[in-house]
Amino acid sequence: MSDPKKRSDRRGGAPPDAPTTPVASVDTLAGRFAELMSSVPVGAFVKDALGRYSYVNPYLLAVMGGRAAVDVLGKTDAEIWPPDVAKVIGSHDDLVRRSGSLQVLWQVMPLADGPRSLLVLKFPQPTSDGAVELGGIAVDLSERAQTEAERDRLVAAVDQVVESVVITDLDGRITYVNPAFERVSGYSRSEVSGLNPRILKSGLQSPTFYEAMWAALTAGSSWVADFTNRRKDGSLYTEEAVISPIRDATGTVTSYVAVKRDVTRERELEQLSERSTRERALIGDTIRSLRASDAPDAAGQDICRQVLKLSGLCAAHLYIFEADGRAVPIGFVVSGEPGPVLRPLPYQRSRHLLARAKEGPWIEPWVNRPWHPYNRLLQGLDVQQAAHAPIRYDQHVIGLLVVDAAGATAKTAVTEALAAVAEFADIAGAVIGQAVTERTEYGRQRERMTTIIERRAFHPVFQPIVDLSSLATVGYEALTRFTDDVAPDVRFGAAAALGLGSDLEFATLQAAIVAAARLPPAAWLNLNVSPEFVLARKQLRTLLHGIRRHVVLEITEHAAIEDYEAFRTAIGGLGSGVELAVDDAGSGFASLRHILELRPAFVKLDRSLVADLDSDEARQAMIVGIGHFAKATGCRLIGEGVETEAELATLRDLGVPLGQGFLLARPIPI
Repeated sequence: MSDPKKRSDRRGGAPPDAPTTPVASVDTLAGRFAELMSSVPVGAFVKDALGRYSYVNPYLLAVMGGRAAVDVLGKTDAEIWPPDVAKVIGSHDDLVRRSGSLQVLWQVMPLADGPRSLLVLKFPQPTSDGAVELGGIAVDLSERAQTEAERDRLVAAVDQVVESVVITDLDGRITYVNPAFERVSGYSRSEVSGLNPRILKSGLQSPTFYEAMWAALTAGSSWVADFTNRRKDGSLYTEEAVISPIRDATGTVTSYVAVKRDVTRERELEQLSERSTRERALIGDTIRSLRASDAPDAAGQDICRQVLKLSGLCAAHLYIFEADGRAVPIGFVVSGEPGPVLRPLPYQRSRHLLARAKEGPWIEPWVNRPWHPYNRLLQGLDVQQAAHAPIRYDQHVIGLLVVDAAGATAKTAVTEALAAVAEFADIAGAVIGQAVTERTEYGRQRERMTTIIERRAFHPVFQPIVDLSSLATVGYEALTRFTDDVAPDVRFGAAAALGLGSDLEFATLQAAIVAAARLPPAAWLNLNVSPEFVLARKQLRTLLHGIRRHVVLEITEHAAIEDYEAFRTAIGGLGSGVELAVDDAGSGFASLRHILELRPAFVKLDRSLVADLDSDEARQAMIVGIGHFAKATGCRLIGEGVETEAELATLRDLGVPLGQGFLLARPIPI
């Protein structure tokens, strides 16, 4: 079973960890039931396909108020009980027939000495003619003392069966196991009490398996399947299990019960050969020893060691395909020799292997290739045949697992090993797939970003900054537009994540400064820079060296500045011709702290404050407040994103001296 702790939050409970060995079939349980109920003091009954009682044991007759068998046999529940009671019993019978499996039910019965609560276990009994009879047992749980006595009797009965029985509470903690469980698993009752059944997991069941199990359980049905579990001594065993929810009288799930039968020997006999059994064990060992958190290189070497335990092989090597398509080994193990130095394969061979791997596993004879980095090694091993299995992750080929065999039996060896090698390749994909994908995708993205920077796949545009009283242009803000129309904030964010943020910033600022040489000399130039770029100092000083116009560096409020003193020092080192502007005021990271700490020459009001300013008194009040603050600190306000005449007029009325926006001028190239 999957983790009950997680399941209980979403589904109201966690069944026993579908441990290992499934339960006996329903038919087998029904057969044993008839014999068991003849000697155990619990109620027992059988109904024919029409719902008529064909068997009722004496104990159940006593519970039913001391009725005689003649009063019950051959009759239906509708002939025995009141209509409302008969209806409930009938619905339970229908549930058993629909599910085709054992159901654990609660039933309140109106008997002569008052109502009694019964725990009823019902199961179907198919007949040879295709009909379905029902069998069941019932335990009277009306009074606490009697409940405990009946429970003890039932436990005594369950203790004698050969099937393992595990019961958990809603939190997935084991509350009961019978002696059969102890014999099969190797764990004593005291060792597992209070633990989760996942201690038995081998890791060989896929997530899809458990998803299907949960779908059945949450639908109110039992789950019947084979489980491969791990004993206390570490050995694997197979159980055929039936897992069922246990409900109270209201239908609420109160716990889960798993009944399991050890079928290890039966399943072993079904294996095609001793070789396939050994291969499964090797794969199990690999799963146990590997973790998704393992570094790809370490995992690759471990997988190669395991693969080389297959019969008849002399070498195993595992490659991943880098972003440029080259096959790079991350594991190489040679039988009886130290591993060779890992060297990438030539581009031509790598491209051939990648294209071939997309078609699936294959076998080919080893060919002498003088240019191959491992040609001399493999020739020395007398390699004759090689088997290849693609490694996939998220349906993409990310690598290749290769095994080599030597001598006259080489082809037979690789042919017999190919299926297991393919499974090892699947394991490799699961373990290293994410890390390799991130590594290669990171490399591809970094390569694309480097190409954008080197080829200057961008150009600067300039948007005028206007004196709102005269509408004269007093400055220009340099902006960047990318050839592929990717939004600038997206592109700069991606560059930073790839460690190329400073490189892209330098290139775009350089392009803007060169183009700005053709702007009117009296206009100042606004350049957007990141705090990190300012603090780096050297590149920014290089860019600004020799500029003969007034420069304003814009720092967005969305960027954090960890050390304001260091930042002020860096700005001061750029000379008196450089001033500072805080951009996006009112929308960003530091609110007014940037203005207090940096004392900029300009504060740019974000579009979020300017939009519909003429009809929003709250925004007007905020700008008036910022205006007073700006006047007190000696800076000027620039209203950004001015798009309507009404917004322009309101900014003027509020005393904002400068503006920028589509109404005034759009960004355009020189």
